[in-house]
Amino acid sequence: MTSPEDGSSEALDLYELAACGLLTTAADGTIERVNRTMCAWTGFAAVELVGKRFQDLLTIGSKLFHHTHWMPLLQMQGSVAEVQLEIVRRDGRVLPVLVNAARREAPAGEVPVARPPVDVAVFVATDRRKYERELLLARKRAEALLASERQAQQARAHAEARLRLALDSAHLRVWSVDVPTGERRYERDVASLLGLPASDEVTPEAYAACIHPEDRAAEEAALAAALDPGRRVTYSVEYRLLGRDGVERIVRSTGRTFFDDDGRPVHFSGVLEDVTDRRKSEEAVRQRENEFRTLAENSPDIIVRFDRARRFVYLSPAAEALTGRPVGDFLGQPVDQGGMGSADTTAWVAAIDEAFAGRRGTLAFTYEARDGRRYELQAHIVPERNTRGEIVTVLGLTRDVTVLRQQEREARQRAILAEQLVGIVSHDLRNPLNAVLLGTQLLGDADADLQRMIAGRIAAAADRANRLIRDLLDFTQARLGGGLRVVRREIDLHLVAADCLEEVRLAWPARGVEHRRSGVGLGLADPDRIAQILTNLVNNALAYGTPDQPITVTTVVAQGALEIQVHNTGRPIPQELQAQIFEPMQRGEVQVNPGSRSVGLGLYIVREIASAHGGRVSVRSTEHEGTTFFVVLPGDGGAGGGADG
Repeated sequence: MTSPEDGSSEALDLYELAACGLLTTAADGTIERVNRTMCAWTGFAAVELVGKRFQDLLTIGSKLFHHTHWMPLLQMQGSVAEVQLEIVRRDGRVLPVLVNAARREAPAGEVPVARPPVDVAVFVATDRRKYERELLLARKRAEALLASERQAQQARAHAEARLRLALDSAHLRVWSVDVPTGERRYERDVASLLGLPASDEVTPEAYAACIHPEDRAAEEAALAAALDPGRRVTYSVEYRLLGRDGVERIVRSTGRTFFDDDGRPVHFSGVLEDVTDRRKSEEAVRQRENEFRTLAENSPDIIVRFDRARRFVYLSPAAEALTGRPVGDFLGQPVDQGGMGSADTTAWVAAIDEAFAGRRGTLAFTYEARDGRRYELQAHIVPERNTRGEIVTVLGLTRDVTVLRQQEREARQRAILAEQLVGIVSHDLRNPLNAVLLGTQLLGDADADLQRMIAGRIAAAADRANRLIRDLLDFTQARLGGGLRVVRREIDLHLVAADCLEEVRLAWPARGVEHRRSGVGLGLADPDRIAQILTNLVNNALAYGTPDQPITVTTVVAQGALEIQVHNTGRPIPQELQAQIFEPMQRGEVQVNPGSRSVGLGLYIVREIASAHGGRVSVRSTEHEGTTFFVVLPGDGGAGGGADG
């Protein structure tokens, strides 16, 4: 026979249109020539196949065989015959073939080449493979039937029982479609979904009539897509069934289409599941969630929800007023990005973890807003569970308790003050009253000199009691009446101070009190209140100052201001006490004269008098300079916090 290399038309036609695929490859399998038959079988054009290796057309298993058997045999014996391989067509389908190959020998008289080409003949083996498979399957089936027919029957019975048990446990009903005829088949227990006795037979017409009219198109479209070889989608659809018993049920129908080797659908199997209760539960959950969001979005409290990663998954709009940031800035962020301090963040992390462990918690924390205001907040942390009782999120209910906490502190302070006032009245006021009573008892038996001394002591005790009562009245008015009342009039600060200090010297004859003046002029102030300031500050200096060192009082009238300075030497006021020394009931650490009057109201009243005049009071105290109290009042009367009488 002539070869294609002869170039004759007959040889070319015989090669190109041969009843088998013909290829010529290099020694490494690279295709050098291919006929039309091979191209038609594979779906590739000749130009696509030339240059491609023959083994690249094979499936993975065939490639392994080509590498481990084909090539070694071809090299050893120069040919291979009746080798079964699988070629992957252009459209991805697998083509089973039988392949013969022979290494081309050099013509007589010529020197053989080192790596001669290989001629390959390919025969389609689809029918043969199919026959072989069917024959093998039939043989195995026959052997199995002959060897263990009873065991096979028992195994099938057990398998069916297990399948039925699984279906019954999951409340699944089976249905199928005979694809060639399009007929649907429903098992008997499907009848219960239609409100019929479970033993009733269900016809396709009866079942189709029960599908809600609005859902029929969706169900038919889902099945058509599952049967379409080009799409092969999973059949899954939910629809409503209008039962004959008047009950509407929601059914979830799922299934799968089985295709043959040619891609044709041959069978469809599906299951039906009644999901009515589940969908109702889900709808109830959605309804509760909607109610929750309605409540949360209209609540003045801040409501927050966290997932297990401690991230914000919900935050109510009330948080925007506190943080000054939109809610969206927080969602998806961890709790440590919430703008709280490190200690409060740590407390939140611990509370969230406790809630996910099933334990509720309450925590108090503070938050500094962008405007600088500091809020006191209280949060209740509770776990949130799904319908199965699993903790899925944690809810935080946060309330602004700033005003409440302030009221509680004020209530505690009022209780403390009331207790302290009772202590003052019962203790500090009792001492001068006892002195008066004792003095009156001694007057009757005393001579004239002793009577004068006793009378002086009685007067001093009465004056001390009077000052104490006045301080208590001032304290009560300042705390409960909104500030002290002052009566401003034109005064000479130097003269008012001189008169007041003269009275102090009479009460403290053994101590030195110096008065220094600066500036000349008059100012508007309440002279009695100015005297009260001086008395309290000087008595305080005498009580805590060094006994052998004088107290220096400086009055200054200059630049429209009245200023009083009271200085003493001695132990300085501790730095931490200076910030609160003008609060009520604050006393120094050491009082030199235990009998001197000091109930912790003097400096507080000084501050309130200065405030009522529109002025201010301060202190500077060091080991080197000593202690100096400064009172600065506006010389023209100022705006003042108190009222003129």
